[in-house]
Parts: sequence; C-alpha cells; structure tokens
Amino acid sequence: MNITVDHKSVCIQHFRPLLYDKSRHLLLKGGAGSGKSHFVAQKHILRILDGYEVGKVHKFLVLRKTQPSARNSVYELFKRYLAKWKLLGNICTEQSSRMSFNFSNGSQIMCGGLDKPEKLNSIEGITGMWFEEAVEFTESDITQVNLRMRGQLPSYKQTTYSFNPVNKQSHLYERFYANGDVDGCRYDSSTYTDNPYIDEEYKRELEDLINRDKVYYDVYCRGEWGVLGGLIYHIGKDYDIMPYQLFPKEFDDVCFGLDFGFNNPSALVMVGIYDDELYVKELLYESGLTNTALIKKLGSVIPERYRGSVIYADSAEPARIEEINEAGYTCEPADKSVKDGIDYLRSKKKHISRRSVNLIDEMGLYKHKQDRSGEYLDEPVKFKDHAVDALRYGAYTSRVDCMPGIFSV
Repeated sequence: MNITVDHKSVCIQHFRPLLYDKSRHLLLKGGAGSGKSHFVAQKHILRILDGYEVGKVHKFLVLRKTQPSARNSVYELFKRYLAKWKLLGNICTEQSSRMSFNFSNGSQIMCGGLDKPEKLNSIEGITGMWFEEAVEFTESDITQVNLRMRGQLPSYKQTTYSFNPVNKQSHLYERFYANGDVDGCRYDSSTYTDNPYIDEEYKRELEDLINRDKVYYDVYCRGEWGVLGGLIYHIGKDYDIMPYQLFPKEFDDVCFGLDFGFNNPSALVMVGIYDDELYVKELLYESGLTNTALIKKLGSVIPERYRGSVIYADSAEPARIEEINEAGYTCEPADKSVKDGIDYLRSKKKHISRRSVNLIDEMGLYKHKQDRSGEYLDEPVKFKDHAVDALRYGAYTSRVDCMPGIFSV
C-alpha cells in the first residue's frame, strides 16, 4: 500500500493539536469559514490510514439532519479529500447509492441523515461519529445515535460535534457549555481568522456583519453563542418540508425565481402553485458561475416541460436577463419589493422539497434586522439570503404575472 499523506501538514495549524485527541466528545464550535468541517473529515480519514499500520479497522458514522443535506455536504467533502489524496480508486471504493466509502482493510465511512432512520438500524461496531451542524439535531437524536457506539472496539470512541453556535437555547449549550467544561470533553472554538485559505471577499462579508446584525456577527464572524430571535419564517407555521414525490402531479401555475451571483451563489428556485398553496424546489445553488455557465446550467436543471415558464430574475442585472432571453428562455425582471414580498409569502402555505438543502437552511436563519435598542425592523438581514430571495422573486412577482394553465410534474 502506497500512502503519501503528510499527517503533520494535512490540516491548518489551528486544528493540528486535535488530530490525535482521544476525548469521548470533541466539540468544535466556530464561525463561518473557519475550516472546522474540513478538519473533521481529514481526521477521520487519517484515523483509518493509521489503522492500516497497526491492524485496526474503523467504522465511522457521519450524520446531517437529512439525507439530502448529508449528500451535499459531508459526503462530497469526504469524496473530495479521498480523491485529492489519491485514495479513492486505490485503497478506497465509493458506494454512491449508500453514501459510503469502503477501504481495503475493512474500514468504512458511512454518511447519512436521520430522516432515513431505518438505514441506521443494522449498523454496529461504530468507532466514531460526527454530527455536522450539530445544532440541527434534537437531544433525542444525539442520544439514540450515541447508543450505537458501545462495546469493546479496536480504538478510542469519539463523537465529534461541529456547528455554528446559532442558538444559545440549544440543548448542546445546556449540556456542554451552560455549567462550564464537562468531563470527557475537548472544546475548541475557531473563526475565519484561523483559516489562511479563506478568500478576501468572504472575509469582508463576514466582517461587515457588524454593520448588519449583531447576532449574526457574533455567531458567524466571532464564533460566539447567539440567541436567534426575530425569525421571519417559522417551520410548521409558515412552511413545511416534504418529499418532492408528494408534490401535486399537476400545478395551476409554474414559474422560477433566480438570484444572480458569482462569488456568492447563483440560486434558482421552482415555484409550483396549486390550490393557492406554493410548492417549492431548489434547482440550483452554486458559486463561480459566469452567465454563460449559468445558462448552460439552466438547460440541465429546469425540467424540459417547464422551459417555457417565466424566470423572474434580479432586476439589478438587466444585461444578464437579456442574455438569458437570447438563449431562448423567458426571463423577466422580478419585483424586488422586500417587505411586500415577505408579507405575501407569509400569507401563503409553503411546502418545500426536502432536497432543497440550501433554501431550507436559509429559511431557518432568515431574520429581521435590529436597531441599536434591540427593536426589530421591517427588513431582513442581508446574509445567507440567496435562495430565499429567489423564492420571493418568483412567488411574489408571479402573483399577477404567471399565465394560468395546467402543468404536469
């Protein structure tokens, strides 16, 4: 076996003391862009490689709250490093349908979501677990999964929690932070300043949060616990999440909302209207797209039967809208009335496809600005709002503009 991964330089300096930490619970609290998720993926792979040298086999369970979010995040992250380190196809094979990686010595990395609990029932002999975005999980979720790591194992048992500390009312705060350090735990806090690879534009965006919202600044820039109040949309009250397969087979109207980006993501959302309710599916959420690349993406993500439906796009980019029209789509400037658009969305029952990972994430964080006295204002914080803006562009503008008709799913 030819393994050339340099353990000493594989992760950024801040996290190197944690590479061989054996604490029962490893808690990685941090702001956005700190590199904590990359470090955890690296550590799990290195534990497997170290196992080759001493005859130890590892079985790691890596979880997000939902299966789609796991596939889009931790699964892709492991795949990236396994390929980069030339392990994939060498000593490791990928089983995409199960989101797992199998190593030649019998070790495994299994990624998944708790919305598919039946897939966890037969898993035994877990060496370590990782809860990514751990604040998403309930206390019961974490307790039940932790019970699967038991018995005599070939190596130390460790559960890793990585998260942005978005809510001081979280059970994680109550269990691990409220009363000081807990025995058996190793604590780490990181921010973007610990990551030498962060790009300057993202750094400026994080630092500018001080001018937009103190809670967001504390959470995402400083990596400190916040109390997330003033939410605009509440799950269960304003929207629910369901499998796309349960959407209606026909819609009364269909349109799209498009928020342009480059360094920030371009976001495309499909809005189906049925019986005065909105059925929403995220189709695209990707950074680094030129308009040419974006148009090519539209051809692959918009179902063919909806190609004639209107795309309502950010009106601040008329040249990009015109280019999309020249490519054969019907793209029109969106009505960007923020308050009226939000009021309209809040008046409608919304069903979001559970595979709309980024939209769901943004919906759960979208909040009102606060003034210096702490009073909430009638406008949202401009941060993590690309997919929610796209949803508003499509749904609100289409309230009068979408042409009636019947569209099949």
